[in-house]
Amino acid sequence: MENFGLHDKIEIFDREFHIHTGAMIEHNRIITEVFERGMFLLSRQYDINLRKDRIGHDYDFLSKVTENFHQNVIDELESLYLVQEKLMRYRHPKSHYYLGILFLKRNLFEESIREFKTSLEQDHSFNRAFIGLGVSYLKSRKFVTAKETFKTALNMSEKFPDFLNYYGLAHLFLDEYDEAMSLFKEAIRLNPKYVEAQFNLGVALYKSALHGAHDPEAVAVPARVSIYLKQVRDLSKYRVPMWQKEFNQLLELLRDNQHNTIIPELEQFQLKLVDLVSDREKIFEFFLRFLFGGKDLTLETINKYQSIFVANDNDMQHYPDYWNDLGTF
Repeated sequence: MENFGLHDKIEIFDREFHIHTGAMIEHNRIITEVFERGMFLLSRQYDINLRKDRIGHDYDFLSKVTENFHQNVIDELESLYLVQEKLMRYRHPKSHYYLGILFLKRNLFEESIREFKTSLEQDHSFNRAFIGLGVSYLKSRKFVTAKETFKTALNMSEKFPDFLNYYGLAHLFLDEYDEAMSLFKEAIRLNPKYVEAQFNLGVALYKSALHGAHDPEAVAVPARVSIYLKQVRDLSKYRVPMWQKEFNQLLELLRDNQHNTIIPELEQFQLKLVDLVSDREKIFEFFLRFLFGGKDLTLETINKYQSIFVANDNDMQHYPDYWNDLGTF
């Protein structure tokens, strides 16, 4: 029996999503991908220990696990819009911020922008919502608006390395190289181990050199781009096959000086690396569904979150922001 999969089309308000789930038997993995109008939005992956009997694989077991995972992704997506609809009745800026994060994680930028704006309408001093709004504009390639939003946030809070890195990217995508490099360097000064900012600084130096070159073909990709790209690749959060494949493909591309090919791929990858509170996504999701999801949050659904909380608690003992977010609710 060959690999097999599932497909569903779901309509939520004026949006139409296509959910594809495939079981990759040779890799012991189930992958779900979500698309809208042919555009890729997100991917979910689930590793399985595929049972075997005397005849071969247990396909009944595989079919059941695949169907459950497929339905979980659908439920997760539908629940966000259910929460959004119910949350409209309440004045709770932090909940709008958390919902904005969840939409942002799924590349649903229209929804994330709306939630961050609502959060700021309810609490104009909520700086994290400004940063979330700026990142939403950044990832949706509205770079001028992103820069203006980050500028507002800069005047309201401390200069955190992540924020400076995002702000630097907004300048870089507008070809404002000096401003971008200054922000990346400040982020690195505050956190010398911030390899994502080191990588972005390398890209800024590369693009700046190309911009000022009389003969672009004579410009080589700076070694620091590959050096720090490898260091980003080695971070624990990227040690999964999907990410490793993308890192290695980009590293292979950097071997050639085909600037017209390299630059768009680098830019796309830089935006993909931008990620807000990736370690807290499921916490936000659980509590929003708990507070506003109604019957959507069944005992079975609650049990699915339990293992995530246990793992996060063990990993996040020394991160006060994590515990603050838990206590918010």
